Amino acid sequence: MADERLQVASRSSEGGSCPGCGQAVDSSRCAWCGVAMSPNGYIVEKVIARGPHGRVYLARDAEGRPVALKELQFAQVPTTQEIDAFEREAQTLAQLSHPRIPRFLRSFTEGSGVGLRLYLAAEHVAGEPLSARIARGPLGESEARHIAKQVLEVLAFLHGQRPALVHRDVKPDNLILRPDGTVALVDFGTARALSGTRTFGSTLVGTFGYMPPEQLGGTVDPSSDLYALGATLLHALTGKPPGDLVRPDLTLTLPADVPARMRPLLSSLLERDPKLRLRSARAALDVLEGRVAPVQKTQPARMGAVLATVAVISLLTAALSFWTMARRAGTVATAPIAVVDTSGLPYGSDAAKRWFAKQKPRCNALEVTQAIHQSPPPPGWDGAGYAASCYALAGRVDDARRALSQVDPRAQPNAAAILFELGHPIADSGDDVSAAQLMNLVLEFWPQNYQARYHAGMSDYALGHTEQARQNLERFLREYQKDDGFTHAAREVLARIQRGQAPDGVRRGPRE
Repeated sequence: MADERLQVASRSSEGGSCPGCGQAVDSSRCAWCGVAMSPNGYIVEKVIARGPHGRVYLARDAEGRPVALKELQFAQVPTTQEIDAFEREAQTLAQLSHPRIPRFLRSFTEGSGVGLRLYLAAEHVAGEPLSARIARGPLGESEARHIAKQVLEVLAFLHGQRPALVHRDVKPDNLILRPDGTVALVDFGTARALSGTRTFGSTLVGTFGYMPPEQLGGTVDPSSDLYALGATLLHALTGKPPGDLVRPDLTLTLPADVPARMRPLLSSLLERDPKLRLRSARAALDVLEGRVAPVQKTQPARMGAVLATVAVISLLTAALSFWTMARRAGTVATAPIAVVDTSGLPYGSDAAKRWFAKQKPRCNALEVTQAIHQSPPPPGWDGAGYAASCYALAGRVDDARRALSQVDPRAQPNAAAILFELGHPIADSGDDVSAAQLMNLVLEFWPQNYQARYHAGMSDYALGHTEQARQNLERFLREYQKDDGFTHAAREVLARIQRGQAPDGVRRGPRE
């Protein structure tokens, strides 16, 4: 160990080659690629990962012990969200002590102005990410169960904190398989504490395919992590990314090659409706280890708590004619919408649908801008509609609006129809809060869409935007004059607004 420290000190004082690009370096930072050599006394040995705003280094401390050193280049960060996530990760790790979570060491800064860099030093977790293991072939049932047990134990620890801590980005890249067979959960920049049992309206983070539908709209609770683990296990067992298995209604398909003993657990973890999922990591552990069987639950009404008295059958019966009328009202004769069932995507040319199918895994907050810049959608209303949908899935509503605004006004309803078809399952699942921005965006470009008008009104009410809810629901009742479950529910909410009653069952946490 003494010889190792001597070699490290010698390389630090005499310069040497850059661990990033191999060029000769005689200062604290490589002039060729910008890699740090010895920030705050940590000697950088290797660049583990790099992104648009920083790097992760393998470094050594003064005692020669390996350290994971995360660097954020302040001048390269486009918004405060990245800085908040970086600082939140340090604060989160500093409060946690678990053998399968990297141990926090310290955080610090170097430089100033455009040269300012933020650093987070944590225990280096040796091993390979689960994603690298999956790349070599699907996992067997025994290996998948071994990983599931360990991750569920970590999630039980996180969700048992007071307040509960939700990771929000459980996926193969963030699970490290150590040489001794244990699994570590890393990257806590997305983690957040819940203000109650559930938080609405949080900033969208996570990875498309692994996050549950309600998280697309910022709604999270501990079951969000359980869904992400289910999607991760599905990927591990099949070798297929969950983004490739998502149906148009945002449910995940369980292929036939998923082992029979794993299917009940995965089905319970991957329920689209959070009320039907296993409610805790401890409960999931009991199912995994055969102590209890998954509870068979009856599907509840999907219009939220305010619709509890509405008959489900009447809603389903009305739905088909409801959507048919709305689509007919918004279809433009000069740019007809052709439905192609074979692709699983709603409307437009094969080129536009192929583009979206390829880009969908990258329709997340971290990758969407670069993905669309590198591979623009095909021209036309359908390309714009799928681009807007990609932005919307990533939580970038303003960018989605700009994409739709560039379409010929006569064809804007058609482009908005693509967004509606891909987004309305969020509202149909009962998560009206998460649907608010999507449905109101659809209405900006397709005001005749009765179903979007209804969902926007219900969403606005759940958010406490009572005046906007009143306007949307009153217009809905003027334009959609059937006497069915939708109109009964709209009248009930309007009556509640008139009486000054708050929505039932909605707990609103602070925004990040």
